[in-house]
Amino acid sequence: MKKTVISIIFALFAVSAFAQSTVVSGSVIDSLTLVGEPAAVVQFFKSNDLEKPIAFTTADNDGNFSQMLTGAGEYVAVYSNVGRKTVSKTFSISGEERVSIGQILIQDDVEVLDAGRVTALRPLVKMDVDKMTYKVADDVDSKTTTVLEMLRKVPMVSVDGEDNITVNGSSSFQVLVDGKPNVMISSNPSQVFKSMPASSVIDIQVITNPGVKYDAEGVGGVLNITTTRAQTGGAMPELDGYNATVGLNGSTRFDNGYGYGLRTFVTGQNGKFTYSANLNLNRTISDGMESVTSQSMLGPSGEELSNTTSKSLSGSKSLMGMASLDLGYEIDKLRLVSASAGVMLMNSNSATNQLTGITGFQTMSYSSIMNSDMKMKSITASVDYQRSFSGNPDKSLVFSYQLSSRPMDSYSKTLFDVNDAFLSSMYTNRYSDGLSNTIQNTFQVDFSDKWIEKITFNAGAKYISRLNKSDQNQFFEENGQWVKNDAASELYRHDNNIAAAYLQFSYATGNFSAKAGARYEHTFQSINYLDGKGKSLNVNYGDLVPSASVQYNLTMQQNLGLSYNMRIRRPGITYLDPYVDISDPTMKFYGNHDLQTERAHTLNLVYNYFSNKVMLNVTLRDTYCNNGISNYSFYDADGIMNTTFGNILKSNTVGANIYANINLGSKTRIMLNASAGYSTMDNPLLEQRNEGFNGMALIGLQQTLPWDLRLSANIMGNTSTKTVDGWRSGMSMAMCSLTKTFLDDRLSVALSGTVPIAKDLKMVMESHTAGPDYKMDSMNVMPMSQASINITWSFGNNKNVRIKKTRTSITNDDLMDRSTGSENSGDATSMMSSQTN
Repeated sequence: MKKTVISIIFALFAVSAFAQSTVVSGSVIDSLTLVGEPAAVVQFFKSNDLEKPIAFTTADNDGNFSQMLTGAGEYVAVYSNVGRKTVSKTFSISGEERVSIGQILIQDDVEVLDAGRVTALRPLVKMDVDKMTYKVADDVDSKTTTVLEMLRKVPMVSVDGEDNITVNGSSSFQVLVDGKPNVMISSNPSQVFKSMPASSVIDIQVITNPGVKYDAEGVGGVLNITTTRAQTGGAMPELDGYNATVGLNGSTRFDNGYGYGLRTFVTGQNGKFTYSANLNLNRTISDGMESVTSQSMLGPSGEELSNTTSKSLSGSKSLMGMASLDLGYEIDKLRLVSASAGVMLMNSNSATNQLTGITGFQTMSYSSIMNSDMKMKSITASVDYQRSFSGNPDKSLVFSYQLSSRPMDSYSKTLFDVNDAFLSSMYTNRYSDGLSNTIQNTFQVDFSDKWIEKITFNAGAKYISRLNKSDQNQFFEENGQWVKNDAASELYRHDNNIAAAYLQFSYATGNFSAKAGARYEHTFQSINYLDGKGKSLNVNYGDLVPSASVQYNLTMQQNLGLSYNMRIRRPGITYLDPYVDISDPTMKFYGNHDLQTERAHTLNLVYNYFSNKVMLNVTLRDTYCNNGISNYSFYDADGIMNTTFGNILKSNTVGANIYANINLGSKTRIMLNASAGYSTMDNPLLEQRNEGFNGMALIGLQQTLPWDLRLSANIMGNTSTKTVDGWRSGMSMAMCSLTKTFLDDRLSVALSGTVPIAKDLKMVMESHTAGPDYKMDSMNVMPMSQASINITWSFGNNKNVRIKKTRTSITNDDLMDRSTGSENSGDATSMMSSQTN
């Protein structure tokens, strides 16, 4: 009987204890943008003991959190993070199963003195579980430079001396603008970012482990340029108003060119309706580019049979314009619709004077003048509809549609001055013109819900209908008349349809979180030669792309993460198009329609530390690919150098990236962005193998001087880079800027300068490549010294307007395009990575 009573007492006590276990939930929200704070850490205290937390938890990607607490009474939830004000919220538990404490609104922690002048340093980098965000708008250099120059400071991103961009050591990455694809930027990121003012950008996100919700494309991950912030919260009529910015910039390369630009941005809200419009115009003129190329044909024993050496001097002019419009309307608290439209124009022309000498089988020389023009447009329009569900903030359904087109008109003309009769028959004047376009329609649906406590479920489907068209014509001059070369012209059509679906589960509890999922993409391709010159074909294939990650919070200031993901990249029309470019009579360039999807596997190990004075990220990364797309060259039977593409590259790269930000008080910041890696590369087709070390580093100082002058100084350098068939030289440069604001920060004036750390203050880039029957050396001398001025005027009656957008939208950049000038040629560039998830 006694044992029975004791058992009953213990059972009642256990039931009572269980009944007092309560799940506390809420969300951490940015008070300015009303966007959830990913990976926010929330501590829980007893109200009578604020020294030692009884529990802590990590929010999900939307800022939502939950934590089980045992026992009735009063508690305090506390949010604290570097660069943010500490916020606490008191609540009570009295035996309920669930308690919602609502939103914890957070804001940047800055010291505001008289006249609202900010003197404390805002953190430039935000370290989330799945990405790193560089806050361009908070960097003083953003007022004086371009997006391309800002990318040199972004963790996990590298820009070499020839402006080639790599993310995590790979030239294959997605490029998004405000979370949406832009076809022109995807195909020409370096050229567009070089003309895009950094002051038009809010932040740059580097997502190196995107998970299965994103397209599987992009070996290096995703680069998202944010110009307008998303907002998923409710309408706030008290924020009605507008805000606008107008800016002018000018630059000079002294005797070698100049540039100027105009930009304007306006955003506003009227009740449930929000809008923003953006316009950028930039003109750039550059002269004095010198180039020397030596190309040799080799015999069976490696002896030189012939040599072609060319020296050239070139200049270019470009005009770029961008315009966009974003609209958002909140139908009610549960339904939101957003729409956007944009157009980008780029016109460029270049002139090259070249002198070529040939030795070997016979000695001869000729000179040539080549003029080329390119007109490119990118037109996009999209609409998104989001449906939320009452009483369940984790549940949402989003439908999206996007239409995009990228027409391009190219023209190239080469005139020869040849004294030799034999050469005159070979090197005749010629020109080519071509029209190409990529038109695509995209449909997408995304669903998110929390099935059970701590487990989030995401699923979605997507369909892309893409049409690539190319009409290329080539002409030769005969007896003063232009005659079409039918053999070298083509009419080409490539249909590429992709169906995809994904499933992902996320789990978070206390100091541990995990995510796993898979994405399946099936591609249907058809290639047709409308002029009958090639063999039409149909290709269907599928790709299953897994992704998984875990993260553990060692302390409130440290976390450790491990992730695996597989990424792919599909060849675009410029890689597939077999059109033969013979504008240079000593060379042929053409694509390969037999190319297959490239697949790469990546393993990341990440450590993060953050405090009020120090932010540190250390990432170790290993990437393996056994069918990489690479260009390769060879001599044909006519002694002409041919360059095309193939799935010929096997590579493995191990590397490390370190990003550190140290605040030495409220007026001084030191930052370091560095990476190092070791790569091995094999090309079985040509029996080539290479391996080597590479690295880069940027050291920066930002200092607030007397009279509130903002000084920024940066020094950066890259080591030489190995490729499977050779190497490219490194570079170093220094950048400095000085900024002053007036009229309560509404007027900003900034001066900046950039100089290469080299002889004669000119950037010299050298490269060497070699194959079984050839070797090639080149040297490019580029005048990079530049001074610029930037003036910005801001006005309006509401600085807090943000466009309401759906939680998810279409992201399409699943193509690689050789017009970027950064195709994968087996580069052993720096391996860099961000947080796992």
